[in-house]
Amino acid sequence: MQQKTRGAIAAGHPQTAQAGLEMLKQGGNAFDAALAALLASFVTESPLTSAAGGGFLLAYTQQQQAILFDFFTQTPRRKKPEAQLDFYPVNVDFGGAIQEFHIGLGSMAVPGNLAGVFHVHQRLGKLPMKAIAEPALHYAQSGVEVNAFQAFLLDLLKPILLASAAGRTIYAPSGHLAKVGERLFFKDFAQTLTQVIEEGIQTFYTGEIAHRLIQDCQHLGGYLCLEDLQAYQVIERQPLCLDYRGYRLLTNPPPSAGG
Repeated sequence: MQQKTRGAIAAGHPQTAQAGLEMLKQGGNAFDAALAALLASFVTESPLTSAAGGGFLLAYTQQQQAILFDFFTQTPRRKKPEAQLDFYPVNVDFGGAIQEFHIGLGSMAVPGNLAGVFHVHQRLGKLPMKAIAEPALHYAQSGVEVNAFQAFLLDLLKPILLASAAGRTIYAPSGHLAKVGERLFFKDFAQTLTQVIEEGIQTFYTGEIAHRLIQDCQHLGGYLCLEDLQAYQVIERQPLCLDYRGYRLLTNPPPSAGG
């Protein structure tokens, strides 16, 4: 008989939390739930996170071991002349302030999120990766309905999201920026994630996907080279620890600022 796991989940979108909940219902542990929620967020919270982004995971195991998994992005090794780069500024109006961002392939760092997911799963996961990825694959293929907060984000980040043909395909499939009640689909991401699950994470960093990514960067103005991807590693760090009013606090150590 399958034993459900008890727990609580906080997330930035109801379907992100639901992905984690499904893992607990299947008897998965907290790390299964966190990884499923993270993969789902690449679809449900796509304006804010991505499989090609980076992050950290602070773990405290059943054996009372504290581990900080650092899978943040890394700076590409090689420079290119500015004239060869796809790298340009756009302004985002936050209402009270306008902030300048730089976008294009020249703004891409070495991705870390997928490496982090697979590394943490290998170290601490319980359920199969296929089960952990299932909610994200379902959302990507069947679509996610835009809610009010997402519509606000899409409008806010419109200069970034609609700057490329690929972005317009996802966020403006009908010729206009998706509105509340419309659905966003991420079928290319579903295909990529399926391939990574079937072939292993190495295909993203050294295999077919890596070579396609590098080809785009070489010909269309990015910094990344194959050596950047091949050299990428998830780092396990000892968390920064301090005692405060009888409690033991753990957080991200240097070189992070502690977030």
